[in-house]
Amino acid sequence: MKRTMERFAALFCALCLLISAARAVSGGEEEELPEAELTFSDVSESDWFYAPVRFLASRGILQGFPDGTFRPGDTLTQAQLLKLMLSPYMPEDTEEPAGSGWWMPYGEFGLREGILSVEDLARLPEPADRLRTAELLARLPLLPVSEEDASVPDRENILAGIADLADIPEDGLEAVVTVYAAGVMQGYEDGCFRPERILTRAEGAAVIQRLLLPELRQPKLRSAMPEDWFSDALLLGNSHCGGLSMFGELPAGDICFSYGGSIFTGLDTVCRDRHERSFTLRSLLSEKQYGKIILIYGTNEMGYDMDYLRPWFKTFLNRLAEAQPAAEFWLCTAPPVNPELNGGELFTVENCCAVNDMIRSVAEERGYGLIDVYAFFADEEGVLPPECTGDGIHLTAECYRLWSRFLTATVLGLEPELPAEEDGTQTEQ
Repeated sequence: MKRTMERFAALFCALCLLISAARAVSGGEEEELPEAELTFSDVSESDWFYAPVRFLASRGILQGFPDGTFRPGDTLTQAQLLKLMLSPYMPEDTEEPAGSGWWMPYGEFGLREGILSVEDLARLPEPADRLRTAELLARLPLLPVSEEDASVPDRENILAGIADLADIPEDGLEAVVTVYAAGVMQGYEDGCFRPERILTRAEGAAVIQRLLLPELRQPKLRSAMPEDWFSDALLLGNSHCGGLSMFGELPAGDICFSYGGSIFTGLDTVCRDRHERSFTLRSLLSEKQYGKIILIYGTNEMGYDMDYLRPWFKTFLNRLAEAQPAAEFWLCTAPPVNPELNGGELFTVENCCAVNDMIRSVAEERGYGLIDVYAFFADEEGVLPPECTGDGIHLTAECYRLWSRFLTATVLGLEPELPAEEDGTQTEQ
């Protein structure tokens, strides 16, 4: 289903206007508009769904039945969901035809704006399960669209956090990612999405309230990675640097890595780039001037006496600074190791901590940036978790991706977002 950017932007503006209309400005401060008392005989203030039902009813988005009930536990149909979704975008004078075709104005609007297909209309009498709800909601402008607020779904973390991911059809994954990223829908306290669970009318009201009031959401977005910061950057280091090259998500910049590489070979280190082409570090630095250099060393320096290692490390940094006088330097600590998996003779927690203490002290002494990879990955015992490594030293593809995101967040001055906590209820999130 194809939608033009003009329609998308128009819907986004309409949603923003509705959100603004939900509050009145008085004396420069926002105050909630007064909400009419609910008259539904089956809704009371003690009900968990009271607030969303009252909010939507006060704005004319939600109505009850002729007998004065709301019927919160009844199944939500796709037609009813469609009305809740599209009412905010519809003209105020929209009238519903009497009888079974009451949904026609919403269906026609959805077709016209590219939100629905003819096949979708045939499904409107069916119940709205959670997957179908996500698929329909994902067709609305849920995520930021301006370049200034641009953010992207934290896709891998979202999918990794869904306990019943195997139950979600492949063609529905992107819709689920979108609604999770926007915070309009979330999982249950056990981590499950439950795609086949049918929504009740009360649960539908809660979802639409989050659609209209972004402050109620718990979005799972990460900041877009600006390529301009990395455009003049060099990532330099050992095989971990190669892992970031192969599996990371760094958007641009040059990479120079050496399998088994250490500071002791200095500028004569034979490096490889993203395409496995070989060259010496000296030749690379003589051909191009960089604005930032990020160093990834420490793993192959474990086991040395720090009084011996520190002068070597400083000398290496001095040679780099002489060759790249305009560069801003960032030092990565070595990631933790797992002695049980690597044998524990050289790559131990003690040796890892010693070399990282040295790296931290040099970074502080020289005013270099620090990317504390060790602190990011180490468990309570200072060990690299087994799910992040196969040999106790190198990382898995997923953990190199996490490393690249942590690196990006650090150099851009951002705080990596922690997963949102669930509220402990088993109602629709």
